[in-house]
Amino acid sequence: MSEIQCDQYNPPEDPDLRAESWCEHLAPVFEAEVARDADLSAPMALKTYHLGEVLLGAVSAPAQRLKRSARTIARQGIDHILLQFYTAGQSRVQGTAGEAEIKASQIVVFDLSQPVISEAGAVCATNIMVPRKLLADQIGTIENLHGRALDFRAHPVRQLSYTYLAGLTASADSAEAHQLRYLSGAAADLCAACFQPDANQAPAVDQLNKIAVCQYIEQELAQVSLGVDALIAQFGLSRATLYRLFDADGGVASYIRERRLLRAMKLLGASGGRPRISTVAYATGFSDEKTFSRAFRRRFGFLPREAVAESLIPRAGNGSPQILLDWMKSLSA
Repeated sequence: MSEIQCDQYNPPEDPDLRAESWCEHLAPVFEAEVARDADLSAPMALKTYHLGEVLLGAVSAPAQRLKRSARTIARQGIDHILLQFYTAGQSRVQGTAGEAEIKASQIVVFDLSQPVISEAGAVCATNIMVPRKLLADQIGTIENLHGRALDFRAHPVRQLSYTYLAGLTASADSAEAHQLRYLSGAAADLCAACFQPDANQAPAVDQLNKIAVCQYIEQELAQVSLGVDALIAQFGLSRATLYRLFDADGGVASYIRERRLLRAMKLLGASGGRPRISTVAYATGFSDEKTFSRAFRRRFGFLPREAVAESLIPRAGNGSPQILLDWMKSLSA
């Protein structure tokens, strides 16, 4: 018998209750609203396996509107990437960088630390949720792919990744706990392989330099002195090279500020009590609380103290444990 933990949506027999129960089940990931014309007699399924380092599963969803707001992000304090490999249906995703159409045979990337809205028809997909830290060692800036679509059927490595993930989902019930670290490690590595540059894209040396710089930035976010000059001194790169590496991110300073604010959001939403705003400000490299609060509000639309209040709101639901949210938080441990 499998020792792999599994969470599964079980639709109520009463069709009138299905939309509400579906939205409640999705609540840890998205604020969902089932479309008025959705066919609720069609199969509705969400099955998720906890593989230790990643969450993997499959979904058959009705037409719906999905939203992940800054307040939800603040309440949860997680920092994961959700990948959906569409096998049927389509959606329109509005992320921070613009809008994208997602169709069957495409991957959509959700950076769960960033707000997003998805208007979707009935969709079937294979899902995997991966902590950012498992991808950041191999991808320069996965957050730039938020809301974007990438074909996988015509791309050999992405097709291989989908085949593995779909196969693993189908056979997870027969897997055993001692196999988890191998299965989840392979899943995370294949996901990272999906986003490696093609031969005609940025030179490999640029890719490697950017990964190294981004890793250093993550380690040094608490340092007020972290900036262009510090990075030049650390890596021996020219100013022009450094600027080129982060051109797609709006510049080096913009990237550092974004990572600081997203780290702050995670700290403000972390469990374990009410964090002091000043402590979070200094822990993320801001020189004072006022500057931090101003930057935070400009980025997210509300103040850090409001994010703290959001993190203390009791979890919604009918009193039953929200397994998905607990699992999402466990990936951060």
